[in-house]
Amino acid sequence: MIYGLYQSAAGMMVNEYRQDILANNLANAETVGFKREIASFAERLQASGAGQRDGPSNDLMEALSGGIWLARTDTDFSEGAFIQSDNPLDVAITGPGFLRVNAGGREYLTRDGRMMMDPNGRLVSATDGASILGQAGQPIRLNPRGGEISIDEAGRIKQGNLTVARLGLVDVDNYEVLRKAGAGRFDANGATLTRSSAKLIPKFLESSGVEPIKELVTMIEAARAYQLNAQMVTLQDQSAGRLINAVASP
Repeated sequence: MIYGLYQSAAGMMVNEYRQDILANNLANAETVGFKREIASFAERLQASGAGQRDGPSNDLMEALSGGIWLARTDTDFSEGAFIQSDNPLDVAITGPGFLRVNAGGREYLTRDGRMMMDPNGRLVSATDGASILGQAGQPIRLNPRGGEISIDEAGRIKQGNLTVARLGLVDVDNYEVLRKAGAGRFDANGATLTRSSAKLIPKFLESSGVEPIKELVTMIEAARAYQLNAQMVTLQDQSAGRLINAVASP
């Protein structure tokens, strides 16, 4: 086999995946509560070192790297900047924690604090009408004619001077189990929910965790790496073609 072709092809594949991740981050640069993803890569073991090859090998080949491949894709849960909204039902979460949401009969976690009250008094997500859940995991219902609504930093919802509900603010002990489920939400994936020590900032929202300039610079770097690997594939193919023609020539 032509070893360099496999190395360069692997480089193209990982940088193509890297660009897909960066493009998704950039597409959500204005999405409230969005958490950016980071693609990590690792050196690949040679076939003999990975236990995938039997029989004799070549000492020169054993000294070479096995190339590169995707190690994992992680979510960066760093807190985004806060932006003022002046909507009394909007909240931003400061500290580790999530709001509980029921969408399509399933419970999800989110840091998107855009909320509204529907005509029936249900407190729902302003993006798609999913039910916002309280501490006990039940949908929150308010009185459509109960007067002015306010939310304090502990998540208590008041109408006038009466506390009518409390937002279900929770956390998980292992963020690695969380899986993105779209709409800025996470599937807890069976993790145990715990009481969150986070506080809420009423009339504010948490902006996306994406820094567009940083993502663009990284995307350009990934594009150049992809292009260089593609050029190496072309050069090695041309070299192999010249070698074959030279050997085949009478």
